[in-house]
Amino acid sequence: MKLRCTILSFLFCFLRVGAFAQAPAPLADSTQKRTDTTAPANPVTDTTGKVTGTGAAPAGNAAPAQAAPAKGGTVSGILVDNQNKPLAYATVTLLRADSTVVNGDLTKDDGSFSISPTGTGTFILSISAIGLKSRFIPGITIAPGAMKKDLGNVKATSSTNSLKEVDIVAEKPIMQMDVDKKVFNVEKNTTTAGGSASDVLSNVPAVSVDVDGNVSLRNNSNVTILIDGKPATLLGSDQASALQSLPASSIESVEVITNPSAKYDAQGPTGIINIVTKKDGRLGVNGSATLGIGTGDKYNGAFSLNVRKGKWNVFLNSNFRLNSNYNNTTTKTQDHYLNNDGYTYSYEHNQRQFDGNFNTVGATYNFDKNNSLTLTQNVNIMSFGNTGTSTSSTYSPAYNDRLDSTTMRNSNAHGGPLSFSTSADYNRKFKKKGEELTIDATFANTNIFRTQNYATAYTNIDTPSKSRNTTEQAPGQGNNQTFTAYVDYTDPLFTKNGKLGFGAKTQLYKFQSNNSPVEELNGGPEFIDYTLAAHFNYNQQIHAGYVNWNDQVGKFSYQVGLRAEYSQYTGSDSVTSTIHYSQNYPISLFPSAFVSYQLPNQQSIYLNYSRRTNRPNFFQLLPFKDVSNPAIVSEGNPNLMPEFIHNVEFSYSKTTKRGDNFILSAYYTYTQNLVERILRPITGTSPEDIALGLQQFQNEQFSTNVNLASGTTYGAELTGHIQIIPIWDATIDFNAFQNQITVGNVDPSYKSDVSDNSGFSWFGKVNTNIKLPKGFSLQLNGNYESAKPIAQGTLNEVYWVDVALRKNLWKNKATVVVNCSDIFNTRKYTTIYNLSTYYENYYRDRETRVGNLTFTYRFGSKNPQAAAAPGGKRGKKGADANKPTIPDNERENNLKGGDDDNSGQGGGQGGGGGPKNIQ
Repeated sequence: MKLRCTILSFLFCFLRVGAFAQAPAPLADSTQKRTDTTAPANPVTDTTGKVTGTGAAPAGNAAPAQAAPAKGGTVSGILVDNQNKPLAYATVTLLRADSTVVNGDLTKDDGSFSISPTGTGTFILSISAIGLKSRFIPGITIAPGAMKKDLGNVKATSSTNSLKEVDIVAEKPIMQMDVDKKVFNVEKNTTTAGGSASDVLSNVPAVSVDVDGNVSLRNNSNVTILIDGKPATLLGSDQASALQSLPASSIESVEVITNPSAKYDAQGPTGIINIVTKKDGRLGVNGSATLGIGTGDKYNGAFSLNVRKGKWNVFLNSNFRLNSNYNNTTTKTQDHYLNNDGYTYSYEHNQRQFDGNFNTVGATYNFDKNNSLTLTQNVNIMSFGNTGTSTSSTYSPAYNDRLDSTTMRNSNAHGGPLSFSTSADYNRKFKKKGEELTIDATFANTNIFRTQNYATAYTNIDTPSKSRNTTEQAPGQGNNQTFTAYVDYTDPLFTKNGKLGFGAKTQLYKFQSNNSPVEELNGGPEFIDYTLAAHFNYNQQIHAGYVNWNDQVGKFSYQVGLRAEYSQYTGSDSVTSTIHYSQNYPISLFPSAFVSYQLPNQQSIYLNYSRRTNRPNFFQLLPFKDVSNPAIVSEGNPNLMPEFIHNVEFSYSKTTKRGDNFILSAYYTYTQNLVERILRPITGTSPEDIALGLQQFQNEQFSTNVNLASGTTYGAELTGHIQIIPIWDATIDFNAFQNQITVGNVDPSYKSDVSDNSGFSWFGKVNTNIKLPKGFSLQLNGNYESAKPIAQGTLNEVYWVDVALRKNLWKNKATVVVNCSDIFNTRKYTTIYNLSTYYENYYRDRETRVGNLTFTYRFGSKNPQAAAAPGGKRGKKGADANKPTIPDNERENNLKGGDDDNSGQGGGQGGGGGPKNIQ
């Protein structure tokens, strides 16, 4: 029987049980293959680490030669790559001649390791890490007169290694940690196979996704979303819907950056979520194909192809998703403002669709090992549809809860964006180590077409003459164009580890939205309803520059940076007359500072601070009335001011010798000009209602965004990855926080509808994976979010569980996944508003229990090429490229521009590029 176990899995397994097994059971996700059934006994290597033969294994039951008891003795050294750069977080294990484990260590940030006690004898040193060739160094002797052995620089090389008939392919861990971000390799999360990007994000620690697909980070929904390090402009203005259309199969990993440095855009109060899409940088022709089907008319597919030869790398990625689901809303509102305690009961059923087709084609040309140019073209087609029915009934308790009036509405809407994006990225590395220049320009154009139709029947029991039948057609279209250009330069200067980075960035946005509603009342002639019409134009520009310095002195690492941003927007609404809106935000400074200290035994502490902002988005500013919900009229507020946020975070990290990772963080966030959505009843006669044109919506609710004085959040978070036993691991996340909202001098129109509020909340996630025999694996995801305060009430608790079963086929060339999300159908959302003017219970039931069957087939070359080779894939920018546990891809160009927020040690390697935009 062929053994299927990676060398890394061997090492982790043996570190736990204390000895190598003669014939370990097959592991589900392994990629190792062997033609015999016996593991090599004592590997023998030459000076390059290449295996040249094997030592003799003990015959029969003869006891192997025993080393002296482990009393004293030390083996130390520094692990480096071919360019003598230190390699951190590699597993270094000391073995006896019979392959039993003596002791081990993980290399530190400077590549150093020290193994003790060892005892005396002759040993084998084993080196293993994700992305490294496994290496065995025999003949290490500790004698009574020489109890310390310093190996000096020990070289290791990256990429896949081949040991005789053993093919070893490194496997990425589920969770990877760095000073400024956490990386979650979500392609290993099988519970989201066949799902959407929203499903993927909902399982990422510290991230939450609500019933409408809105993403929040640490309970704050105003988070910046990037795709491959660039603004997600191709998703259009409705990101929540677009993320439900983007297939999960296109995503490789998600980076969570809770406190970005000055090199990042200042937009986003709680940080950045960077979605990294899948890429393939191997030589030759490589690719994969995926097909999936889900319950309730859900289909998905993906195809990727990469051709790499000589100085050229050409890539193609295409993904589609057809998704249909239901959304039910139940609302009960009790009115207090007229002192009659009347109430309204509403029910709405919608059948929704989120379809999307995402395509990327591009090429990288490597002029030489230091210069490369990448051109990328994206075409995205999305379609959002909705067919619904709703009823709204008003009752009068003064007459024994008699029915006063009813409203019945049928609606349908369809449309979506068609997006194009073109980008060019030039990268130059200089002869001086760590000196690098990156120039990037991207232009994106999105056209949106949408049609909304409503047929409404209103019946008044007491006054039949007030009853009416109305039909409405609201065709609309929009266009947004964005141009982004930046230049980043880094140069090691002044000190041994110091690095200076600076750059500039310009972002230009242009939005247009037109809506021309036509209404017909009681069978009469059609007329334009100017109270619902909108012709809105919006232009925004943001110009920024930053400077950043980082250095490392002994065990201390620090970084200081300053970003300056100037922004302005102008807008106009021309229906019956033209109204202009404008906001000029003066130059704002956004400082950041990071300090870290390395403690013994793979422990580190970090302290950082940053100032950020949150500018209102297009729909928050757009003064257009949305009446798709018969009980609520929603409208944007063009007078919104941006939020300004101060973030402070203290973290402690620990990596155990067996590879478990933990990070414990305490954080504090203070927000000025806090933006919150406010609900208030419509009387139809108040000066505010008349000014807003709400007379015809009497007895309904009005919803808009307003600025409050401030918001404060402080809390603690624990994130970790644990290898429970060799076949069972778990990733955990626990976040507890206190929220406080201070109203201050809010708009007088809403003063009676909102008050100061505070409360405690927490949420937790567990992702556990069990490797089973015969290539199977089982995965369970559990999520819980406790009740939490909002500006006018409380959002009740919610919890759900996902499950998936995976099977590898045909020597791991194919994979079949069967999964079910929300298996107990418990992911339902209830919001309670309890104010002096009204009480409301708002319940949302979205289709969340979905089963999927997904099949993936991979083809092409087996042997990846090292990223540093000419014509290879670009190395990491913005995080230490020498750390093998951090994914090697191109997404960091816009994020960090070649600087290292960690310790100031060097930049990326290699030259070349790859697809960087939306897949």
